Amino acid sequence: MKENQHLNTLIITEKADAARRIAFILSDGESKQKRQKGLSYLEFGSDASKNYVVPLSGHVVEIDFPKELNDWNRTELEKLIDAGIVKSVTNKVAYNSLLALASSLEKVIIATDYDREGELIGAEALEILENDAFSRSGQRPEVLRARFSALTQEEVKNAFSDLTRLDRKLADSASAREEIDLIWGAVLTRFFSLVSHRLGKNFLSIGRVQTPTLAMIVKRELEIRKFKPQPYWNISITFRKRHDFEARFRDQPIFSEDEAKRIFSEIDGKSGTVEEFSTEEQRIPRPIPFNTTEFLREASRIGVPPGKAMTIAETLYTRGLISYPRTDNTVYQRSINLKGVLKKLQSSEFAELATRVLELEQIRPSRGRTETTDHPPIYPVSAPKKGELKGDYSKIYELVVRRFLATLYLEGKKEVSTATIDVGGYKFIASGVKVIEPGWLDLYPYRRVQEAILDKLETGERLDARDWKLIREETKPPPRYDLASLIKRMEELNLGTKSTRHEIIDKLVRRGFIEGNPVRPTNLGIALVETLLLVESKVTEPDMTAELEAEMDRIAKGELEKGQVVENSRRMLREVLQQFRQHEDAVRNTIQKSLRMGDDLGVCPVHGTPVKFIRNKELGKIKCDTEGCRIDFVVKIRGSIQLSGELCPVCSLPLIKVIRKGQSPDIRCVDPGCSYNQQKDALGKCPKDGGTLLVRQSKFGKRFLGCSNFPNCDVTYALPQMGMLKGTGETCEFCDAPILVSLRGKRRWKFCPKIDCQFNKKGMKKVGSVQKADS
Repeated sequence: MKENQHLNTLIITEKADAARRIAFILSDGESKQKRQKGLSYLEFGSDASKNYVVPLSGHVVEIDFPKELNDWNRTELEKLIDAGIVKSVTNKVAYNSLLALASSLEKVIIATDYDREGELIGAEALEILENDAFSRSGQRPEVLRARFSALTQEEVKNAFSDLTRLDRKLADSASAREEIDLIWGAVLTRFFSLVSHRLGKNFLSIGRVQTPTLAMIVKRELEIRKFKPQPYWNISITFRKRHDFEARFRDQPIFSEDEAKRIFSEIDGKSGTVEEFSTEEQRIPRPIPFNTTEFLREASRIGVPPGKAMTIAETLYTRGLISYPRTDNTVYQRSINLKGVLKKLQSSEFAELATRVLELEQIRPSRGRTETTDHPPIYPVSAPKKGELKGDYSKIYELVVRRFLATLYLEGKKEVSTATIDVGGYKFIASGVKVIEPGWLDLYPYRRVQEAILDKLETGERLDARDWKLIREETKPPPRYDLASLIKRMEELNLGTKSTRHEIIDKLVRRGFIEGNPVRPTNLGIALVETLLLVESKVTEPDMTAELEAEMDRIAKGELEKGQVVENSRRMLREVLQQFRQHEDAVRNTIQKSLRMGDDLGVCPVHGTPVKFIRNKELGKIKCDTEGCRIDFVVKIRGSIQLSGELCPVCSLPLIKVIRKGQSPDIRCVDPGCSYNQQKDALGKCPKDGGTLLVRQSKFGKRFLGCSNFPNCDVTYALPQMGMLKGTGETCEFCDAPILVSLRGKRRWKFCPKIDCQFNKKGMKKVGSVQKADS
């Protein structure tokens, strides 16, 4: 091939899976993977006209401050605000691949994800080519953009036959957000960490979006703690009918106990007369198509946390099974062949449901309020092979499929009945709900209508009663946010984007500011927000973040320049920093006080007082608030801790649940020296010196098996991170290591902890409910 022909095409993708799929589709399965001398790309085409596909695996470069500003103790924060931003290459393989393939190009096609972040990643790659390759060679290949919402053959081929231009303004808006987040996060994180003397791994992370999100959670928690329940009373009567039913006094509470008792004494033992009875048929509207927020909310309801759900959805997208999962759209575009998708699903385990939808006389999908032109709502685009998806991947794919089917199927109908009954001159209200046509509910088991039977009543009909109750209740505080409602509230307040909200929540958990579901702030999280509220600053309010988000949207529309928005945010940060500098002592005292308080683990089973976990770098203390209580232990535990609600069978102290990322929860006795823990951790004898092989935790948060005689014995074995492990008392016939059993749900199997042992290569066969190696 001659260099002056310029017939080659360079295709730039965001992820390796997307690169492989795009290359496979465009080459009709003839593409080849190339890995050599620090390069990685795919290639297809003829000698005269080659196509190279380079996966970037995210950002090739990252932004930071100049190295001379990395010293937290010596760098003036005001200088940091005004510092220039530098870029450095973080992905050498992608960088080298781009430069190696930059010669003799006729076209460069950006095929990164079609959103703000994807546009920036594509623009960064193009900047590398222009600065480090094209400017030197003098060549100027045509730069085009492929935009697609699903990695299916039809959509990918359509995108590459209808190429557009890179949207520089959209990329600028993403770049502005990146720079603003870096500057705000670095300056405020350094300030609060330095003032409170929390450096190294214990630094206090402050972020433009994460902080108002944390403030929202903390304010709700403080509201709950300050809430004073108010007692109220209600009167309930159970009437006899073919199906007995309950009616309540005027369907509203009585806040005076004396009045409640007086009314109850007048109706106690009396029957009733039907004054009114009405029945109304109501629609059960279909759910709207999935946008990112609704998808993450629904995923959290079926037990898949938002961060994990998004990771799974992105994998399903790159495997060509669902459409792009980052979208605001809740209206299917007319260009989507809905019947075509249903026919594809007929080759899957959802064939019966898809056929039911196809058999409708007319398919009219439901619609949400938001209609955009970039990406469609999340929907299935193809069916996996049988057994291809397992675990949470299968659950998420099924959720997307069933939601899609529900949006296309029939509306449901319910019958709502209401009765007004006179008892001793007082009105009682009864109501009933009955589903008469389930419609889409048959296809979407994640939603249910709570039914209550109320038989038809006639006006003037006398009703016998069999039970009269005076019920004392209390007003309830507002509920804590669960993950689903938290994501929804963040969307309403314009905190973060569809692509980042789940990441913000994960970061708050990792930093030790929030925990659990429903979400509770830790004492550290509360102290941080209380500290931020010491001054009249917008840092904790969503308004400032929403204002900046709006400005970034204006950059994308061409109404503002990136430099204007970044400089405006720097001005705001200078004012905020100056306010906090005036309250350094209060900041320090508030945070340090919270650290001494520790986090609540639960209630002591003996004294009924709080049990606290007080962290102190690598060690921590679990202590009951009652002086002299046996619960007073120094522990070395990585991960979050909760009281399990059960007592140790050996010493009767509480059992704690230790939760570590990527591992099954570990149940332990609160006393580190209890034999319960030792028995639980001991899984067999060391084949080298006869010591006890114990379950250990590495500094990287991975569990492994190590000899009790360490450091004199260096025998270790890697362990599976998920599932409960038990010793069998058996010894491996090949290497003398102890044979273990892993239990995870209904799956149970025997294995040798020496990964490459012949025992594990013998194939598996099921024996009862336990699998063991075929020896």
